[in-house]
Amino acid sequence: MESNIRRSLCDLMLPGTTLNALSLLEYVKIDTTKAFLLFRMPDNFATVDPAWELAIKSVCEKVCNVPILITFNRHNQIPTQTTSGINGVHYVIAVASGKGGVGKSSICLNLALALQNQGLNVGVLDADIYGPSLPTMTGIFEKPVATTSKKLIPHQKFGLKLMSMGFMVPKDAAVIWRGLMVQSAIGQMLGDVIWNEDNIPLDILLIDLPAGTGDAQLTIAQKANLSGAVVVATSQELALIDARRAIKMFEKVSIPVLGLIENMSDFMCPNCKTISHIFPEKGVTTECTKQKLPLLGVFPLDIAFRESADSGRPFFAQYPSHPISKIFNSMAVIIKDKLHA
Repeated sequence: MESNIRRSLCDLMLPGTTLNALSLLEYVKIDTTKAFLLFRMPDNFATVDPAWELAIKSVCEKVCNVPILITFNRHNQIPTQTTSGINGVHYVIAVASGKGGVGKSSICLNLALALQNQGLNVGVLDADIYGPSLPTMTGIFEKPVATTSKKLIPHQKFGLKLMSMGFMVPKDAAVIWRGLMVQSAIGQMLGDVIWNEDNIPLDILLIDLPAGTGDAQLTIAQKANLSGAVVVATSQELALIDARRAIKMFEKVSIPVLGLIENMSDFMCPNCKTISHIFPEKGVTTECTKQKLPLLGVFPLDIAFRESADSGRPFFAQYPSHPISKIFNSMAVIIKDKLHA
């Protein structure tokens, strides 16, 4: 199927240009659910003409029997040098909460898709050894391929590169490890994963940190040159206490906190449309003022958002024009601009 796609693109000129579509194609990935095509953004074009994507889809759909997902990678928006200390990765951002159960993993995955929507090549590392969420949220339960040199090739789905301890162990297995084993496993996922196996480096790797401020977090801080961290919390004081601890941890290891994200801010009854604040109103906003940090985004409790996390189909991928997805897009723009500043 890939060869058919390439042949179809061979004779396609991007509308309004003299550019051949095939000459800009950098990467093709086809599975049973979709075909993902990554194109290089032409250097002398500031934006992508929607007609380009329509023309590409039109010719590809004639030879491909799965949905077509197209991304133009704007390499000029992220510096080309590697600053993370991880081979094949430019920038690393930690997504933390300090406390479990606040929706951090769902936020992390959908934020990754929003960053990808900004034209960036993005990966997600689920660093929660004891309770990995990425397999369920993406529907991937197979072990990653290992090379002869025992390097791991990350799974690819939704246009993202993905790695998790949950890919290495049976679905319902309990990981019963002491601290040194956890440190070793995290070190392997940071240093022994070939993030640029297709010769396309990651612009951003998001690391979904486990709850707490212990071995796992310190190992990541020591082995990866984190460009920043975002902290997810609800407005409940119990969650804010741990969010403060996470912020203090990042301060002690000299990692800048890019901002806070409020999750589960309110709930709209689907029947009467009454809005209820399950947690205290504006608790995270007040905390941002105290901490002198920006509020990156505010997300309501939403049934479809919860269902997407359980179904293996991320919300942003299913509903890219939904108001919640627009919040993710706004966050992605802010984070990209902070890295580019």
